[in-house]
Amino acid sequence: MIRRTLVLLAILGLPVTLLLVRRMQRKALVPQPRGMVLGLYAGMPDYDYHEELDRIAATGATCVSLQAIYRMDTGHSNEIRRHPTSSPTEESLRRTFHEAKVRGLRMMFFPTINLRDEADNADWWRGNIEPSDWDLWWRNYTDFNVRLAALAQEGGVEWYSLGTEMASTHRFPDRWRALAAEVRKVFKGKLVYSVNFDSHDSFTFGDCLDVIGINTYDPIAKYDEYPTHDQIRDAWWWIVYKARTLSARFADAKGPKPVMITEVGYPSVAHAHVGPWDFRTDKPVDLALQNELLKGAFGVLRHWSDGDAVFYYLYGENLNRKPIGGPLDRTYAVWGKPVEATLRTYFHEPIWEGHIPPKAENLHEAMVQSLVSWHRKVRDYEDAELPPWVMDWEARHPVDAAEALAILAKEPTPARKIPKGEAR
Repeated sequence: MIRRTLVLLAILGLPVTLLLVRRMQRKALVPQPRGMVLGLYAGMPDYDYHEELDRIAATGATCVSLQAIYRMDTGHSNEIRRHPTSSPTEESLRRTFHEAKVRGLRMMFFPTINLRDEADNADWWRGNIEPSDWDLWWRNYTDFNVRLAALAQEGGVEWYSLGTEMASTHRFPDRWRALAAEVRKVFKGKLVYSVNFDSHDSFTFGDCLDVIGINTYDPIAKYDEYPTHDQIRDAWWWIVYKARTLSARFADAKGPKPVMITEVGYPSVAHAHVGPWDFRTDKPVDLALQNELLKGAFGVLRHWSDGDAVFYYLYGENLNRKPIGGPLDRTYAVWGKPVEATLRTYFHEPIWEGHIPPKAENLHEAMVQSLVSWHRKVRDYEDAELPPWVMDWEARHPVDAAEALAILAKEPTPARKIPKGEAR
């Protein structure tokens, strides 16, 4: 009789047990961080961004990257200053951190260096700065970051960006490591640096970061008037390969280095696939192209579950001119355009943070394809040289090098190398 009672209780209790297990599993499944970049450059230092944060939270985004603009006067300057109108005040930063936090948004703080009047000077850009006194610049840049990182710590920020798209500084890895060490004294979250889409191969200091960021403004089918679905998909799988290559290059005792997409975005203009970074263009509106490009991107990214986070680049300029977006808008803004529904759908995709760790075979495939790509350039172009990281990797991983060369050997050899300076 007692045995039957115990069996009956066990049978009755099974549904309750399964329900509890499911609830525990749901608790463990945290959505992969996906959100928007909100530029804090409305043109008014004390601007209140609560309206923008409300709109972002309403999309289903779980995080926000708060980008603040600071300035060097020229590419040779040694000082980093507040922008007279666009840089937020410290009080504005504190308020914005609080407003994002109460809306349940996980935060990245993303201080960014611009050059004075760079909108009117195509060659003036943070990617090619050459300060007149590098020692002084690094001291100033370190002080600048320590001050802002302390504010970020105070505000409950999860990720702090040490810099973005500063390719001319990549040759100073020890300076970046020293900077990271100083910032860690005041900031206890994750440190990020964001690599531009065309400077992965010169990047040298992923070892001192918690997460490597990449800005994904890669041209797609740049010689075609309109990209096909397959071209968009293939371009985005190549971006994932680049991310996984970085992850493998800077792996440490904890495993592959996490990589996040710090910026993905397309302005709603014709030929946005050719120069996704160009939001100041006067080309005509093309809402359909913006949507197709983002659909293709998200169609790939929904399978990139080993990524750390994805941020859509929301605003270009003129944030204080309302309303933002709409069918005549040519910026990255999604509001009132077909792409808004695409973004909302992606934010609700069941992709879980850390649920599927990077697979060794996926990292291996990405690395081999990256090696093939570089050997193809050396084969095809007179001025191409293997970057140091490729030579170092192949010396330490001869099997990968042999596999890459075997793949390349199966490809047809071009009739001639393309001379230096000739269009590619």
